Amino acid sequence: MSTDVFVIGSLNYDILIKQDRLPKLGETYYGNKLSMMPGGKGANQAVQCAKLGLSVKMLGCVGNDSFGDELIHSFHVNHIDTQYIKRKNTTGVGVVNILNNGDYYSTIIKGANYALHVNDVCNHFFTGNPLVILQSEIPSDVVNYAVQQAYEFKCPILLNNAPARSIRKDILKKVNYLVVNETEASYMTNTLVDSVETAFTAARQLKEKIISIVFITLGDKGSIMYDGKRIKHFSAVQCEHIVDTTGAGDSWIGAIAWAILKGYNMDDGVNFASHVSAYTIRNYGGHNSFPTLKDVNPAISVTKFK
Repeated sequence: MSTDVFVIGSLNYDILIKQDRLPKLGETYYGNKLSMMPGGKGANQAVQCAKLGLSVKMLGCVGNDSFGDELIHSFHVNHIDTQYIKRKNTTGVGVVNILNNGDYYSTIIKGANYALHVNDVCNHFFTGNPLVILQSEIPSDVVNYAVQQAYEFKCPILLNNAPARSIRKDILKKVNYLVVNETEASYMTNTLVDSVETAFTAARQLKEKIISIVFITLGDKGSIMYDGKRIKHFSAVQCEHIVDTTGAGDSWIGAIAWAILKGYNMDDGVNFASHVSAYTIRNYGGHNSFPTLKDVNPAISVTKFK
């Protein structure tokens, strides 16, 4: 079977702490609930793509430990090809503090993610022209090399520059789709992005650096899309009960990847992605909170997405 999506990125094991507030400096403060589950931006995006019905393979690294076992098991459950998952060192870990309104603070231990090497990227990954999805939780030289190889093989490339870091101009010029949130857009443009208006300005700056479309996600302010000709703001899908926003951005990316591969116009694609991420934040945790097509179809009542 042909591959729709090839994800090259991070796999972390997440430790989620639900609490009323963060402790003050020097204070010991009680949490309300502890959960542990598979996560990581690359793994999250791969799982959301797979749960929407796409054929997914992933290159990444986990450790020789029980956390690595859990991540690989999650991929098997979600029908993701794991033959290119390497096992080196210890698994990366994410410690996430989740507040009552769903906001979160996240700390990442790189672990095995930074054991990924350019030699792990093989040319046969790009045969058949899959959509190649990358993030910034793996070494920058691996991302750079993967972008160059994918570009040579004429694969469409989606880059999620998260967490934000400097990216060479010649690498960005090979990227078709750039997805960043307001913090990452601020970093990449050296300007504060804190509103729809400032996101418009940032999107115009970022579009000059890439090939096709810039997407800026703004949380409860919605999202921005700019393709060089038309810039548009999309309102967020309203949620009455927000449980946990962890992974919402990754869920959004999995959904926009689905829409790109299915050939939908991007207005419909962004609306679809917004419904998918809205479903995610109504549930606690990562992979298990991501919806399938069946989960989101009734919510959006759009027959073409069936």
